[in-house]
Amino acid sequence: MGVSLVRIGIVGCGQAARVHLDRLLAEAEVTIVGCADPDPTAARALADRAESLGLGPVPEFGDHRELLRQTSPDALAIFTPHRLHYRTAMDALQAGAHVFIEKPLSTNLQEAADIVALARARGRKVGVGHQYRLAPALVEGRRRLSAGVIGPLRLVIATLARPWLTEIGRAEDAWRFEPDADGGGILADVGDHLVDALLWTTGQVAHEVGAIQDRRGPGIDVVTAAAIRLADGTPATLAISGVSPGPLFSIEYFGERGRLRATDESLVEDRPGAQAVEVALPPPGRSVDGDFIAALRCEGPLGCPAEEALDTVRLLEAIARSAATRQVVRLV
Repeated sequence: MGVSLVRIGIVGCGQAARVHLDRLLAEAEVTIVGCADPDPTAARALADRAESLGLGPVPEFGDHRELLRQTSPDALAIFTPHRLHYRTAMDALQAGAHVFIEKPLSTNLQEAADIVALARARGRKVGVGHQYRLAPALVEGRRRLSAGVIGPLRLVIATLARPWLTEIGRAEDAWRFEPDADGGGILADVGDHLVDALLWTTGQVAHEVGAIQDRRGPGIDVVTAAAIRLADGTPATLAISGVSPGPLFSIEYFGERGRLRATDESLVEDRPGAQAVEVALPPPGRSVDGDFIAALRCEGPLGCPAEEALDTVRLLEAIARSAATRQVVRLV
């Protein structure tokens, strides 16, 4: 028996949508029923790309509600600026569609909770594009932490840096840097990846946080640093920067019997009295888009269900509040 056809509508037709479009169409029996964007040129360009990849005519729309009304897709894939995720997702769920949201789930905890509640009430699936969960180093690191390979966890140090400040003039990405605009700032954008990776690999939630931010220009948060107490009492430090001369990602886990250091490309295990060794990693899994399609077909779980992404939004909001008030924020 062949797999069932999955009909996807796309909202937000910029750079992220172009990347995800190719991944979606790499899956068997997936079709795009419409592309929506307030910029008609962007919507038409994405529709043209879908057609060039073997689809028939793909209509474009200026508004996601019109796409939902006219095409009734099985799922809506949302690649809009972050602050627009909430309304688009709620409208899709009200229309009976499943939802894929490029991270973050929302920049507002109450909105994120509303999305989770409505999806549960309507029996719909909401997946969030936390693609760091597919990084082989983090997958294997999470497995080893769960198995107690380095003993009880005592400290986590997480760092993520991008040279994005030098690219702020690029019109397509400029919104990402403004905390009060549609992107929510670097913390909500690139920081969302690091926060989710920290919580997912340790299998914990945050209970307390104290944070500071370095801001420049019209409120641009270029560096965020936070001290976090996880649920079991383990302290973690987190640093996010948009002023690095090059990309950097690492999470170091210190346990009573050793250390693990995960980066984009490797996982190193270091034990007292022994030489550090690079751990053999599992092969890369399918994309976040492939995981979402498989979940719709009941062939596997969502890579990151909205219920789990809610913990990330909660911590992101607490970090921003702590930095703004200069006070420690308790999450429970």
